[in-house]
Amino acid sequence: MVEHERRRVLQYAGLAIAGGSLTTSAAAADEGDDPASIGEAAGWSSLGGNPGNNAAVPTESGPKVPVTVAWEYDRSGPTAVVDGTVYLATDGEVHALDAADGSLEWKIDDIGASGTPAVTDEAVYVGGERLTRIERDGTLCCQADLGYDEAIPSPVVANGLVLVVAGGILYALDARDLEVRWQFDPADGTLYEQPVAVGDGAVFAVSESRLFARELADGTHRWTDDDPSGEDEYSHFTSPSDRQISYPVATDDVVAVGSVDSEPEAVWENGHVTLYDAETGVKRTRSESAITPGPITDGRFFARTTHDLYGFDRETGENDWVTEYAMYHVSSAVVADGTVYASATVNGDRYTADGMPDPQTGVYAFDKNGEVEWAIGTGERPTLALADGTLYAGGETLLAIRSEANEAGDESDGEDDTGDDAPEDDGGDAEDGSEGSDGDEGAAEDGSGGSDGDDEPTNETEANGAEQDPGSDDGDDGNGTSDANEEGTASEGATNDTESTNDGSNGDAGEGDGDGNASEEETDDGMPGFTAGAGIAGGALSLEWLRRRETDGGSGATDEENS
Repeated sequence: MVEHERRRVLQYAGLAIAGGSLTTSAAAADEGDDPASIGEAAGWSSLGGNPGNNAAVPTESGPKVPVTVAWEYDRSGPTAVVDGTVYLATDGEVHALDAADGSLEWKIDDIGASGTPAVTDEAVYVGGERLTRIERDGTLCCQADLGYDEAIPSPVVANGLVLVVAGGILYALDARDLEVRWQFDPADGTLYEQPVAVGDGAVFAVSESRLFARELADGTHRWTDDDPSGEDEYSHFTSPSDRQISYPVATDDVVAVGSVDSEPEAVWENGHVTLYDAETGVKRTRSESAITPGPITDGRFFARTTHDLYGFDRETGENDWVTEYAMYHVSSAVVADGTVYASATVNGDRYTADGMPDPQTGVYAFDKNGEVEWAIGTGERPTLALADGTLYAGGETLLAIRSEANEAGDESDGEDDTGDDAPEDDGGDAEDGSEGSDGDEGAAEDGSGGSDGDDEPTNETEANGAEQDPGSDDGDDGNGTSDANEEGTASEGATNDTESTNDGSNGDAGEGDGDGNASEEETDDGMPGFTAGAGIAGGALSLEWLRRRETDGGSGATDEENS
């Protein structure tokens, strides 16, 4: 994880706009560099955790009971987590946090950023008003203006290309300089403004009536499906909506896409999620009722109706997993080590006042049979991301949820270190005002908010779907790649008073200028937005969180990066 000894104001490096559609920078690599050499970052690197948007994490184990909120950040947004740093777009800004304790490493003031960041071993990419590349140390590199007035959805990065849909056109841009390498514009209609998915060397994008598979290398045709699953004359592929996000979810062998099979007047839409062969486009199987794809594991694919989350057998399409509680809405889900983590609101109409599950809205962990392992209440349904044993939930605030046992172990390690007679190894951060706490380095995930606008660029899909009877509880929980979570629905958290201030700095460090931008004083002296204690969980924290303090007073400049 990159250590930052000072907070600095980030500036454009040679920013220039070419033809109104492209911005390049002197910070970009030499033209001769092959962008394909850019490595995919380990961790939760983008929406759904990977280029396929598939939030199934076979190599991870999430928090186990008892759990605790390790830290809370009073800003929020969909997150990516790589190498011990949490990246989020919030109120148009981009923040990088230390995953161990939630302290601020760097931030870029309002550039109109939204959605889930995509992180490689070199840079961070965000959508919003423009597609933006930021170096991993917080230096703003370059932007691409694609001539689209709405928010550009969360980007996907694969094979040295940054992939986004803007204005109904699929763009593949060089990951180093953001020059357009190829683009695809369907002749008979526009593509949905939602994240694309990458799997088996192809890019998958959707319009109302067609699913396109284009070769990742050059954008050429692989296959097209123009027959959305369903028998109704109104059948169409699930479109973006404010209620529920939807986008393709891909693995190395299949791609899952939702479709609606209801009349336009339907209050709650019904439909299907279909698994297509990624190479040939052949339909392998489909669910009933659900319309929004979720995580895909080795033996099961998950999908959401307008209300609940279900699991289906990959071979037969049979519903073989349901949640213990009836839900009013499930906005995202992550699968790891046989546990399904869901952001949900319980359907209050199905319970008496005495029998209402608690919490009514929050993060739920379900076991392989759909029974609740644990739950933590949140003010609203959060976006979810999972990395290094930490579940990140971005709702009103950003929470880092961990196993209590892990937190206790980390605190013990930190006490041993600080009590050492020879503290040289722990003194490297002394100038920052942060003493070395040995917390786990967590990782997390996405959503895209909107700004500027033409076509409706919401990254959420019109969730519809009739409620479905519970299926059997058996079924394989094997894990695949990673699913798409909450594109475009994460909310910025309400600001909280800063706690656990060990250096005596003022308690206004989390305040901004009223427009979502941090004040200069905040940038210089305080660590904005960090709240230790996280009373939401009701459990005592095991770590003592320390706040970094700026000691390099040389930079008083503010970054005015809106363009």
